[in-house]
Amino acid sequence: MRSESPRTKNVTELRHAISFRLLGGVALIAAAVLVDACAHHGGDSRHSRPASLYAPEAHSDHGMVSSGSVEATRAGVQILEQGGNAVDAAVAAAFALGVADPGGSGLGGMTYILISQPNGRAIAIDGSAIVPLAADAATLLQLRDSGEHMGGKAVAVPATLAALNHALERYGTMTLGEVLQPAIEIAEQGFRLSSNTVAWTTGYLDEIRASRYLRFVVLEAGNQAGSVGDVLCRPDLASTYRRLAEEGPASFYRGELARTMVRDLRDLGGYVQEVDLARVRARELQPLRTKYRDAEVISYPWPGGGGEVAETLNILQTFSRDFLSEDSVSRLHVMIEAFRIAHSDHSLFGHNTVRLAVGGFDHLSEEHARKRASLITPGRAIPEEVLGIPGPKPRMGEHTTHMSVIDRNGTAVALSQTLCRQYGAKVATPGLGFPYNSCLEFFDFENPDSPYFLWPRARYATTMAPTVVRRDGQVMVLGSAGSDRIPPSVVEVISKVIDRDMGIRDAVIAPRVLWNSAHDPARICIEITYPITKRDADKLQSFGFDHMFRLDFPPVPREDLAFFGGVNAILFDPATGVYSGVGDPRRSGYALGPRAVTEQKENP
Repeated sequence: MRSESPRTKNVTELRHAISFRLLGGVALIAAAVLVDACAHHGGDSRHSRPASLYAPEAHSDHGMVSSGSVEATRAGVQILEQGGNAVDAAVAAAFALGVADPGGSGLGGMTYILISQPNGRAIAIDGSAIVPLAADAATLLQLRDSGEHMGGKAVAVPATLAALNHALERYGTMTLGEVLQPAIEIAEQGFRLSSNTVAWTTGYLDEIRASRYLRFVVLEAGNQAGSVGDVLCRPDLASTYRRLAEEGPASFYRGELARTMVRDLRDLGGYVQEVDLARVRARELQPLRTKYRDAEVISYPWPGGGGEVAETLNILQTFSRDFLSEDSVSRLHVMIEAFRIAHSDHSLFGHNTVRLAVGGFDHLSEEHARKRASLITPGRAIPEEVLGIPGPKPRMGEHTTHMSVIDRNGTAVALSQTLCRQYGAKVATPGLGFPYNSCLEFFDFENPDSPYFLWPRARYATTMAPTVVRRDGQVMVLGSAGSDRIPPSVVEVISKVIDRDMGIRDAVIAPRVLWNSAHDPARICIEITYPITKRDADKLQSFGFDHMFRLDFPPVPREDLAFFGGVNAILFDPATGVYSGVGDPRRSGYALGPRAVTEQKENP
């Protein structure tokens, strides 16, 4: 690390940082903040990233795929090379993730899809897990309070297949059988275990070993998590995929597969019935749109976390680009407070998807952003009571996976999946080869007025935020894993590209400071490596952030590194015609572009 100039700011000087805020159209520049920024700012070329934050950048002239799995990314690229569009490739990669990333995705879970077309049209497809009609809040509350494993009772009605098939039929150009083929080959021939898969499987090893069938799906010899690089095959899942290719989704939701799943889940004490599966339909939602500087940001609406992304950016936009481009404790503090405010507001108002006035205001308006930004005081954390009236606090699932795809025609797809926990409820139906989600355990069982209450047919709300950013022909596609840290991770990368002129690779691998509100007590999560220092973390703590998770490089445990998200992202530059992609090294991400593409059909 380079030597740093002594900090000379006192409390009065720190307060001048607020003058960077652009309120009422007046921009004030405070010299005190520039002193702080200069104490950190310098050429990144003199400072190398830790090996655990290294990621290569992929380039192509024909499109790009970035996901949390080497095999899934290659499956998407294979479809692009065959002439499929971005939707075809994303659906193929999603099925492949169900093979190679079985802990965070698959037929037993839920999926959000955001499609952005070059003509300006955007579509959000909702494949949320759904509360079964027979689900009983009192029983689930008793299980939660006792700490007992919920097992089959935690399983919500899976909707991933419905979402993927809807996207393919409405916006793709290939058949279900065609896009399933790469995943079938991976399941039969095997995939290599990544460091993240091994780490997460090891963390849940006892629960998986206790399962009657899942242990033989994801563990070596039904007993061991395996080692990085080991090859694991999924023959049962390959058979299920082949059946879907022949019979279509109707078998899964209304046919023999549905009856098989219901019988098994009933034996496990679960609530899912045939009527629940038969009523599953993916639905299309209107994406959220906002402006950040000169860019249009398109993100996923409620029940997703795009509203949190939008409000955070609205708040950051009240500060100057110069301020957010510098390395300073003041900038880190503003980012944290913007995350805190947006998360608090999203918990209170996010379910009002129509964006009508709520309590006299629109929480995604510029006016509201200016008002909330005025709460940020340099050198002092916003007191919890000042953030607003406490609203219902959602319980957050974990172990999400995200992929980004763009084709050579400019159609972009951002797709996020989850089972709500790693390997979901840790139960699976013998012979089918995939685990079921555990989403019911994260609903509210006590307050019927809460938007998170376990009403029949309710959809599980998450912070997953597939996002597309368009600016003067430039296209950025991204999203993240990381529970309630997903919106902050997405915003971090967007701000670094737009405010700091970083390339997509540097923006993804740069150290992050996030806000983790799901943890009790809430805390800052901070990666300490250039340009973020231990002194910065100490300074932030002195502002009143008593609880902090510090990840000091190197080395770091893989599960701690994964805590900071998994932003798999793509950036298209119209000036060069080049698509650049990066997979987040925090979660074994991998990006790849097609070498050549056969004639591509026009998007519908």
